[in-house]
Amino acid sequence: MRVISNDTLRREMVDHPYECNPDFLAKVNFFFFSPDKKFTIAYYEAPEGWFEAKVSGFHEIDYIIEGEVELISNDQSLIAKKGDCFLIQDGDTFRLKFRKFTKIIFFIYPLTSEIDELIESFYKE
Repeated sequence: MRVISNDTLRREMVDHPYECNPDFLAKVNFFFFSPDKKFTIAYYEAPEGWFEAKVSGFHEIDYIIEGEVELISNDQSLIAKKGDCFLIQDGDTFRLKFRKFTKIIFFIYPLTSEIDELIESFYKE
C-alpha cells in the first residue's frame, strides 16, 4: 500500500503537448504502471482548450476531479462535470473540449506500444 499525495502528483507532472493544437498544453503524471506494463493510471491537468484524438487499441476511463469536459464526435456531444466518469473506447474519434481548468485521474488498458512511446517521450529531457 501507499499514499500518493496531491503534492507528489503535482510536483512530478510533465508537459503533454498536442500536435493537433500546438497552443494547448496540458500537464500529466503517470504515477502507476502495473507490473506487467499493461495498465497505467495518470493524473492530468488541462487549461481551457481542446484537442482531437482517435483511440486505437486501448480503452480509457476518466474521472473528473474538478472542471468540465465536452466530448464531441460526429454523432454526439456529451458533457462530463466534477464527479463524473467517462469512457473512451477503442476506435473512438472525438474532440475533447475543456470548458474550464480541469483535473482528471485516468486509467488506460491495455498499454499499446504507441501509448508507451508517447509516455516515454514526455519524460525525455
